[in-house]
Amino acid sequence: MTDSTEAIRSKFDAAEDIAPDASVGEDDGPDMIDDGDDGGAGSDSADTGLPRGFPVQPLGMSGGKFRFLTARGELAELTAGALAQRSSLVSLLAGCKDPLEHLGELAPPASRRDQDFNPAKAADRLMQACSVLPLYDPSTSMRHFGTWKGATDTPVVHLGERVLHSDEEDARGRMISRALYPAVPSRAVPSNEKACAADLGWVRDRLFRFWSWGSDIDADVLMGWVGQAALGQYPVWRTHMYVRGRPGSGKTTLTHIVSSLLGGMSTGVKNSSSAAAIRQTTNRMAIARIFDEAEADESGAVSDVIALFRLMSDQVGAQVERGTSDHSGVRFELYGAGFLASVIPAPMTSADRTRFIVLKLGKRGEVDNPGDQAARLEELQCDAEELGAKIWRRMIDLAPSRWARTFRVYNSLVQSLGAPPRVGDTVGAVLAGWDLMLFEDPLIHPDTGCADVDRMERATAIARPLVDKAREADEESEGERCLRMIFSAILHKDHGGIITAAEIIERMQEGGSDSDVYDNRLLGRLGIRLLDGARGRHEMFIANGQNSLLDRALSGSSWRAGGHRAALDTLDGVVASPKPVRVQGRPRRGLIIPARFLPGAESEPEGARREGDDI
Repeated sequence: MTDSTEAIRSKFDAAEDIAPDASVGEDDGPDMIDDGDDGGAGSDSADTGLPRGFPVQPLGMSGGKFRFLTARGELAELTAGALAQRSSLVSLLAGCKDPLEHLGELAPPASRRDQDFNPAKAADRLMQACSVLPLYDPSTSMRHFGTWKGATDTPVVHLGERVLHSDEEDARGRMISRALYPAVPSRAVPSNEKACAADLGWVRDRLFRFWSWGSDIDADVLMGWVGQAALGQYPVWRTHMYVRGRPGSGKTTLTHIVSSLLGGMSTGVKNSSSAAAIRQTTNRMAIARIFDEAEADESGAVSDVIALFRLMSDQVGAQVERGTSDHSGVRFELYGAGFLASVIPAPMTSADRTRFIVLKLGKRGEVDNPGDQAARLEELQCDAEELGAKIWRRMIDLAPSRWARTFRVYNSLVQSLGAPPRVGDTVGAVLAGWDLMLFEDPLIHPDTGCADVDRMERATAIARPLVDKAREADEESEGERCLRMIFSAILHKDHGGIITAAEIIERMQEGGSDSDVYDNRLLGRLGIRLLDGARGRHEMFIANGQNSLLDRALSGSSWRAGGHRAALDTLDGVVASPKPVRVQGRPRRGLIIPARFLPGAESEPEGARREGDDI
């Protein structure tokens, strides 16, 4: 939490050595220094002509502006005219013990009109201090709240008004290894005590038992994602998560638990956002961004968020520049991992799929005592909230000695299973997070240099289905991608609310032999009709030609304006309808899509309809 004003003032001129957990042993990194309250230029003050220990750190000048870090560590940009004003000078030192004393030392009163100091002389000396430094580069890396990779193996942790870093870093005030860490509003901080693997294993076990996962490995994968996400920008590669779950699957509860497990490294769960809002509210942060109800809509907002997350995957992060009315431009730098949850994932390109891991939740089964279930979930949520700060501390402590090597080993393991390098990065980052979260001992024995055989076998069991999914995504045909976009189409219900085409089709698949008239009327707006058939084995008709609502769903693709026919015709088993089918009261020509391609479909029975059969 933010230090009190008195505590901040009392520590301005001193760096504090901290040892996060002296009992941890060989997994601890080197001691870290707390530079949060040293806003001045420190030992470099003499080089700029300012008094030694002067609380304000000059950064340089360019474009007619002089840039400083104030006594509180905030970035300040002032013109010469603004700098000459007494109030501007005092504001630079606001928060330190005696601003006027420092300004009087910098520029003693020169006349009776001067009160405590000479403003003109003070401004001159501060401008001169900037002028002796290299011209300020506006593209200087600016880092705000989060966990960062510096020049050493120890993370640099920006906590708002405090910055923790290794004493081996090349640091000049808040300029650390050529990156600037200005003071920003504080958030929750890591605990002084790190979480133990046994407690995190208990969390993993309950995650596995309380939800209906698509695979036995999914709870382990989720814990691994949390581990790597807690390290912000520190990993060379970050993996993003997309959890899909039907209504009633518990995805919202799960999303809040994931956010709690990340402590201050999560922005909190949002249920509505846009890429522009993310850029503006989390600019220059290295944190996890978590969104529930990330359903595709007509605006394409979720697709834009996915594209932004894709750019955030590597250590360089998302570097976005936008023009402004004054032609100065604005720069956005975003780092960290993303988490999305929805009923149906928004359409993703092949490049997106290699950076995301998609997990599926089934509907929870009926329980004998719903009250007991609610109590168990509440207990898990409370444990997650308590562990969040400790997990952050655990990952900070273990990263220097274990992260890089563990990631390389698991990356190689994934590639040995036939995955391309990018999938090796994506799955390897999750496995590295899983390893540091759930095991106290390092993967590689420090004496023998050999990997733990049992753990490697378990990691292989986790990695193999993820690699298979990635391979399927990479091999996904043009027709399958086109279908995925069609299923994500948003339809407005007659009495309010929205629903996706996939949700309607899945609901109709469960309904039995007769397709629902109302649901087919909704699908008809897309030129689609679900045909009569057995439960889970309905086939779908889609009309040829252009459809304005379908074009909106296929926005940005080559399948608009009737181009979907050519794409869907490439799917195995797709045939032209032998006779017209009525859609919205009109007979239409089109294609028949086999049931196996549709949401909610069961395996195709023997004797299924083949080309030439009547409808």
